[in-house]
Amino acid sequence: MNLVAQIAVVLSTTGAPNPHPSNAAVAGSATGPAVETNTSSTSADVASTLGPTGMLLLLALAVFAAYLVSLSLHPNAKCNRCKGAGRHHGTFFSYAQRPCSSCKGRGVHPRLGRKVLFKT
Repeated sequence: MNLVAQIAVVLSTTGAPNPHPSNAAVAGSATGPAVETNTSSTSADVASTLGPTGMLLLLALAVFAAYLVSLSLHPNAKCNRCKGAGRHHGTFFSYAQRPCSSCKGRGVHPRLGRKVLFKT
């Protein structure tokens, strides 16, 4: 909940463009013909509108989305204790084998993001 509150504070303090036209633009359009405004924007316009904080939040959102796609494509990681084999070899009797106690013989663990985000 604390993170959500911090994001809300950052977004509320970010400067936003003024939605009201200036008096000069209103006076000029009242006396002269209507001037068409160009509504297409470039990436530089978007970047200047968002500011550095907005761009950082947009980048963080893109990285998080890529991480979620990575979690959905590869939800498991190789077990570090048995190196993905699922079996442990004995220390004194190297021919003896048993299932890995960490991964229970599967050879893989769920990734940390999968455990935290998807509660599996």
